[in-house]
Amino acid sequence: MHRFYVSKERIEKNVITFEKDLGHQICKVLRLTDGNSVIVFDNSGHEYLTELRNVNSKKIYGQILEKTKIETELSIRISLFQSVLKSAERFEYILQKCTELGVAKFVPLVTSRTIPRMTSSSISTKSLRWRKIIREAAEQSGRVLLPELSEIKYFNELSGINQNLSIILWEEEQIQDIKSHLSIMSNDTSNNISEINIIVGPEGGFESNEIQYAENIGVKPVSLGKRILRSDTAGIAAVSCVMYEFDQFLL
Repeated sequence: MHRFYVSKERIEKNVITFEKDLGHQICKVLRLTDGNSVIVFDNSGHEYLTELRNVNSKKIYGQILEKTKIETELSIRISLFQSVLKSAERFEYILQKCTELGVAKFVPLVTSRTIPRMTSSSISTKSLRWRKIIREAAEQSGRVLLPELSEIKYFNELSGINQNLSIILWEEEQIQDIKSHLSIMSNDTSNNISEINIIVGPEGGFESNEIQYAENIGVKPVSLGKRILRSDTAGIAAVSCVMYEFDQFLL
C-alpha cells in the first residue's frame, strides 16, 4: 500500500488535506482513484489508514479510517555526521540508505578536504533536495518519524557534541576497531547508551590535525577494518555495525 508523509497541520479531525505535489502524485503518477486506501504518517509515531476522496479535483483529501501506533524506530538514536561529497548522487545515496536503516539525524559536514564549495544559495537548494530524499526513503521503508536534517556544520563546530558517545571513522587507526569499541560501549553497565554519533570524512579522508582535534575533545577514532572503504560505503557500514551491536535487528 502506498505511504505518504503529511504535516500535522494537514490533519483536522479525521480528514487529511493533501498538498498540491502529493495530489499530483496520487492522481497523475500513481493514478489512484476515489475509494483507494493509502497509509499516511505525520511524524507523531502513528499511521493512518486513509480512504481517498475527491481525487480528480484540485483539492484531494482523505478520510481517516483507522489510527495505529507504530514502533519502527530504533531504540538507540544514531546521528550521522557525514562529510559532503563531491558526487551529489553518492551523498544522496547515503541519506536514502541510512534513512532506511533508521538514522535519526543527519549532519552534513564540511572538512578540510571537502571538495564542493558551499554557498548560501547552494545550501538552500541542496537542503530542499535532501529533505525530499529523506522523506521519500522514510515513506518507502515504513518509518513513522522523519530523520532530522541539521544545518551544515564545519568540523571545528563538533566540540558541542557528546564526546563519550561519538566515534570518528579513520582508515589509519591501528588500535581500536569499531567492533571492539561498540562492544565496550554496549557492555558498560554504568552507561545507559541511548544515542551515538558517527563521524565520516570526505573522499580524501580526514587530515591528521582533524583527528587530533577529535581526540582532544574526547571523540574516539575507530577503524572499519583492513580495507579502505569509500566515504559513501563507510557511513552505511558503521550504521549497520551499531544496529547489530545494540540488537536493533531484533523483531
